[in-house]
Amino acid sequence: MKTLILSFIFFLNFILYASDNNKIEFIEELKIELDSPSFSISQKNLKIYMTGDKMNMYQQGVFELSNVSTELESKSKKSRISSNFALYDQNEEIIDFKKSVDFNFITNKNSAYLRTESLKINLVNKIIESDTETDLYLDQSHIASQGFQYSFNEDLEPYLEFIKGEFKDKKDTENNGTADSLKLLDNNRILLEGNALFNQKGLRIEADSIYYDYLERKIIKSINAKVSAT
Repeated sequence: MKTLILSFIFFLNFILYASDNNKIEFIEELKIELDSPSFSISQKNLKIYMTGDKMNMYQQGVFELSNVSTELESKSKKSRISSNFALYDQNEEIIDFKKSVDFNFITNKNSAYLRTESLKINLVNKIIESDTETDLYLDQSHIASQGFQYSFNEDLEPYLEFIKGEFKDKKDTENNGTADSLKLLDNNRILLEGNALFNQKGLRIEADSIYYDYLERKIIKSINAKVSAT
């Protein structure tokens, strides 16, 4: 493995390593193909480490990787993303992951595992998001949704927001809920907002918003709630 010095072609803000079995093609534009690449992207309060089987590098600052493994580290958060493909646009500061995307992270000192088919990291506003069907697996719960948004901005409260989310307790099927927006907050809390509906122990709770503790399995509070028997 050797370090490639490519500053004469790209203005890179990361360090790149690759195997010796590489080639350069001059077709319509310069393209460099690398085997077993690994590189890091450094920003204020954020480091990203990416590896893959192969990588194509294009002159306009676009990097295409296959069989990708990515680690993200900020001051207080760590997470890992893997996918079949990833596209990093250095100018737009966006990493786009495609096909069999797995996102592993720690929330409330518990591990969480998320799976989707498409996921983007916006390095400018520190947002990870997807507009495709998403499944989140917690230790005792499952959330299905039509997309999600995750902030790893150190200045904001940690949250993971699901669009059109559905919550299910894997150990108690009578505990379940839906909402237009479902947020995973700190301290084991889930916030259901917009057409919030929750079923628990024979009761049906409809409200503008519902706060639920998914480890204690209890509703903390609800706003403008209507309660009826199921």
